[in-house]
Amino acid sequence: MSDFETLRTELRGLDGDLYLCHLFAPAHARDAVLTLYHFYADIARIPSLVSDPMVGAIRLQWWRDLLSALEDGETRGTPIGDALLEVVQHAGVSLPGFLPLIDGRDAALEQGGRTLDELEAEAKQVGPAWLGLACQLLGAKADGGLLQEAGTGFELMRLVPPGGEAIALRAHDILSEACKGFNQLPRAHRKTLLPAFLPIGLARRQAKYFPHGKSLLRYQISLMKMAFLGRL
Repeated sequence: MSDFETLRTELRGLDGDLYLCHLFAPAHARDAVLTLYHFYADIARIPSLVSDPMVGAIRLQWWRDLLSALEDGETRGTPIGDALLEVVQHAGVSLPGFLPLIDGRDAALEQGGRTLDELEAEAKQVGPAWLGLACQLLGAKADGGLLQEAGTGFELMRLVPPGGEAIALRAHDILSEACKGFNQLPRAHRKTLLPAFLPIGLARRQAKYFPHGKSLLRYQISLMKMAFLGRL
């Protein structure tokens, strides 16, 4: 039996935004979405935690090896491994679908500043794959173009460095178009996709006010409004 409560507690410390967003997932998919968000957040922080690219590469390889072990039903005794195995067995997603969330971080291990094009390339590899998995776990279907745009904008905003106002502006432009596309969908379709797209709407607001953030309470209110209205 997977220890989802441990993952939930850890996600709250790893990524407060995704922790809040996962709470809006329907009960039948909440633990699966939690697992995805924990997997994403734990890997996303690796480049910022290491000063030696080789150490970062070793950590990323550990995650690749875990996915390989899971193919044989071996979880390595880790809560995230147990949860991932349960998710792929019951939620209809495949383990290779998680690989872009690991492979996309290789470029971030290199030292020195990166250009907007380099950051956007990473965002295009990681973001749409992450968002696509979230939709699958919810049993919701999204247009490939919308997934690409929304996922890229979300991830690019996550990659904005200090002083990266121009990058945040680019992320805001992408996210605004994605939110517009989402809001034009039929209401019933929006309802099924909304739990996966709440982080997209939240990221647009963060990009809009960058580098000045709003209070946690303001973001919580924004999430509640999006969830209630069914629009981003």
